[in-house]
Amino acid sequence: MKDVIINAVPCTTWNWLKMNKDVMSLEASFEEITPKISDLQKGITFSSAKDAPNDFTQIASGICNVATPKAKDNRCQDGTFFEKSELKTTSSNAANHPVQKLIDEVIPNPQLITIEGKQNTPVVLNFDFTKPSVASQYIYAKENSEATVIIVMKGNAPASVIQTRIYAEDYAKIHIAKVQLMDDSTTLLDDTGIYCCDNANAQFTQIELGGLHNDSGLNVTLNGYQSNFKSHVAYLCADNQFLDMNHIVNHYGKKTECNMQVNGTLKGNAVKTYRGTIDFKNGCSGSKGNEMEESLVLSPKVVNKSLPNILCDEEDVEGEHGATIGRLASDILFYMQSRGISEEEAEKLMSRAKIQAAADLIPDEKTRDLITEYLDK
Repeated sequence: MKDVIINAVPCTTWNWLKMNKDVMSLEASFEEITPKISDLQKGITFSSAKDAPNDFTQIASGICNVATPKAKDNRCQDGTFFEKSELKTTSSNAANHPVQKLIDEVIPNPQLITIEGKQNTPVVLNFDFTKPSVASQYIYAKENSEATVIIVMKGNAPASVIQTRIYAEDYAKIHIAKVQLMDDSTTLLDDTGIYCCDNANAQFTQIELGGLHNDSGLNVTLNGYQSNFKSHVAYLCADNQFLDMNHIVNHYGKKTECNMQVNGTLKGNAVKTYRGTIDFKNGCSGSKGNEMEESLVLSPKVVNKSLPNILCDEEDVEGEHGATIGRLASDILFYMQSRGISEEEAEKLMSRAKIQAAADLIPDEKTRDLITEYLDK
């Protein structure tokens, strides 16, 4: 699989900015991988995805998202223009995307995790990628259920793919935490799709630390009345690491809300792209969306690309977005140096604080200890 377009932004900007998508090549023979699972409480069951509701087909993909051309802007993802006859056949359906085909071919019947009732102990899925592998999970949060699912990714496999799909029924509360601690020579595609029904509440916590080339896709559908989504993403991108993120929240239901926070540090020769899109669909009146990214830049050689984006097809909505990019503030640096802390140590402390703020949201001490150990290395 060569030169496949992934992480496409829903509405393209100028192609010369080189921010509309990432291009990935995966040259390996993949096989299925299953996780080591922590002890389970009553109310959580594992079964086949064939038992999943039909509505799981409505869960979108961030990695496999396909940008749909607009009426006044008929550009393809490579910057060329569609012919009028082609516009009718272009859609945002990701089923035929090469990465999705790979996942479905390797794992035609993913694992289904069904959650009922209130779970006081998180479910932890530990993946150790030692060879090219594909992982796929369906998470079904039933009505009025509440749980946290933690996914920890480690290993030295040259290439890995993981896809997680979450369906939250009415009044369900689901917290998905993904912790990426891969070796520094690996390539990882990490895709998450979430679908929320009436008054469902979804929380997403993500920590990106390892790997060489990492692509993270997130696509959230707030379909139900007063459904809610919150995310907190933290990253440390150093040396020659490449991190590409494409996070999309679609507001369909009335009075839906989202809040996306991304906070990270770039140093060395690192390259990072973040696309954050809030899409207010027609009919989502009374909805609110907010996204904010903060990037701490510690080297003149890093490349940082940020594309906060709001799309709107509804009048009665509120949307805010923004991005701040800069070095360590001079007043903070002066304060630390006056107390005997060097500039290098101050930068480490601030970088670590960003990761720790996200780690504190993960209700599992062992997982937090893994993050601390990785940072200590």
